[in-house]
Amino acid sequence: MKKILYIFAAAAILASCNDGFLDKKPLDKLSEEAVFNSDALAESFINALYTVLPDPFTEGNIGCITDEGFFRYGGTSTRYIADGSMTPSNIIDQNHGGPAHATRTTFLNIWDRAYEYIYSMNYFIRYVEEKGSAMSESAKNRLLGEAYFLRAWAYTNLIQRYGGVVIVKTPHDDIGADFDETRADFDDCVDFIKEDLDLAYSLLPEKEATPLGRIHRDCVLALRCRLTLIAASPLFNDPNFPTGGVFRGQYSADKWEDAYKAAKAICDRADVDGVYALDDTYDGFWVDENSPEIIWGKYFVQSSGQPHKAQLFYGMMDFGGGGWESFNPTQAMWLDYEMKNGKKIFEEGSGYDPLHPFRGRDPRFEHCIVYPTKIYKWTDKDGGYNETPLQLYLLYENKEIADFDKGKPEPATSKKASDQIDLTNTGGSGLTKWYLPNKYISESMIGNVVYPWFRMGEMYLNMAEAAYHVGKEQECRDYINKVRSRADVMMPDVTESGDDLYDRLVNERRIELAFEAFRYFDTRRLKIATTYESVPFAGTRTMLLQKGSKSDTLYRCVQPANLANKNRNYYWENTAERTAYIETNNGNDVAYLVNYVWKGKTYTVDYGEACLTISPTQKWFPNVSRNNRPQAGVLTCSNKPGVENPEDYPNYLMPIPQTEIDKTKKRIVQNPGYVY
Repeated sequence: MKKILYIFAAAAILASCNDGFLDKKPLDKLSEEAVFNSDALAESFINALYTVLPDPFTEGNIGCITDEGFFRYGGTSTRYIADGSMTPSNIIDQNHGGPAHATRTTFLNIWDRAYEYIYSMNYFIRYVEEKGSAMSESAKNRLLGEAYFLRAWAYTNLIQRYGGVVIVKTPHDDIGADFDETRADFDDCVDFIKEDLDLAYSLLPEKEATPLGRIHRDCVLALRCRLTLIAASPLFNDPNFPTGGVFRGQYSADKWEDAYKAAKAICDRADVDGVYALDDTYDGFWVDENSPEIIWGKYFVQSSGQPHKAQLFYGMMDFGGGGWESFNPTQAMWLDYEMKNGKKIFEEGSGYDPLHPFRGRDPRFEHCIVYPTKIYKWTDKDGGYNETPLQLYLLYENKEIADFDKGKPEPATSKKASDQIDLTNTGGSGLTKWYLPNKYISESMIGNVVYPWFRMGEMYLNMAEAAYHVGKEQECRDYINKVRSRADVMMPDVTESGDDLYDRLVNERRIELAFEAFRYFDTRRLKIATTYESVPFAGTRTMLLQKGSKSDTLYRCVQPANLANKNRNYYWENTAERTAYIETNNGNDVAYLVNYVWKGKTYTVDYGEACLTISPTQKWFPNVSRNNRPQAGVLTCSNKPGVENPEDYPNYLMPIPQTEIDKTKKRIVQNPGYVY
């Protein structure tokens, strides 16, 4: 059987993590010679560095701070970010002396963690290159290549969050007490990462000679593809603000050419060399650890004693999780899943039925979203396999449609579905992406087998985006359609051009990469966060009427204005759902109406007809003055990059932790818009 690298918490090898990245102490001098001159011990040291970026399978998944989902219990992990209250102090987790939840993490604030690991990477590189090593030549080259890649991986994730950061190439004990580095310009950081990738590529083995989970040359190609796309994107490469510096790069159209070449290199590994391919099934890349789509992944074994790993799935049912839930997809998310004929639900001819809003959708909707009456397959703690229709609804017996006419009070019910979650506080749907029905999930049992850090679905869409920006629209369409033509997806080909093609491109990323760690960063790098990140958290409410042998399922769902049929859209103006708590921190209402610009037309969606009680605080993307909360009817969402200056909106970049600002006596400059 092919060896698989399973990454566990080997943090004992790393330095203490509580003193800030400038205060690191070197490894124990008595042990470094033994560690760095042994193939096995050196490999264990590098293995520990693989966890520089924690996987997103956490209770407060990063999707809960985007328009993808909502975490009901995320007060100190997600909601304060989603509602525009993020500061340099409250982003610090409890392990580093701050208020943010220590385990319900979004893996967003990685500043301290990244530099702690970079210290150890630098120490390994310095020792092996300058002092030499008695390791075998093959092990030395491979592990040195992994160290260079992991440093590039750490810095890519840093600049994606913070812009230009401090470049540290040497262990701090070599620098001495006069260490006075400041943040480097964004472009200089990109160049530094590229240098590390070049070194890594020259040292690493090919994928075919590498165990699953270990870094190989194609990981370098994939990271270069992602890095160059980030660097070319409007947030960091904006023709409206062409001057470079710490917070963005110098504008150059050539950056898109760089992104195109990088994307072609990794895509050719699939299309020319045949090393990779899209999996036949959309769930293949999280169900099958040998999926041909995975370029590099983090692999798991199911074991107890790993708390907060499976909690992403609590929202589906009461099986194993005690009724807890942590991820409810929003209506803003499932609004963007097309119908099977390729039309959005609000487009003429889509075939959308508001009474059955989950029917006839893009097959990826079925893979990702759990909704009322969907057949749910699950494994109990004794290993028994079950299939149950999801009962995420209120059951009304001996009721007819006439009992639900507009303006009438909601009929009282004495019976709720036995498995029903509290529907006044949740989104009324759940998440099945990443779920394995043959794995038992509990608070301390991880059910996943792999999280793909890089997969071909992303690489193809990166290629499509770069091709669009270098004027190769046919290639853009070809790569979008590759993703849409997956064997169990088979969505109609995209045929648009110009701005309409760009709309298709952005939406395809939203759907194909849904509930992965992309949407938060995509809305920012594409400069569309100021509107999409202010769309209110909204859920759906489902009632099941039963009268004799007849039953009708009635859904409360978002109703686009051009499809609204008030006689068939059942809601009650005098109930809590219609007068839901929607006030924000400063007392201004969030937008009820959202105008979506899609392929040159504007469609109005009335979010006021959805359940808005699911969130104690609603979404908001603040500006520097923090007085821009949207008013009802004024929010317009477009995929076209905004022309605003990102420095007027603090949440475009993460705040650097206040502890690090204080330790450097403000030598490290804070990102725009944050008070310190």
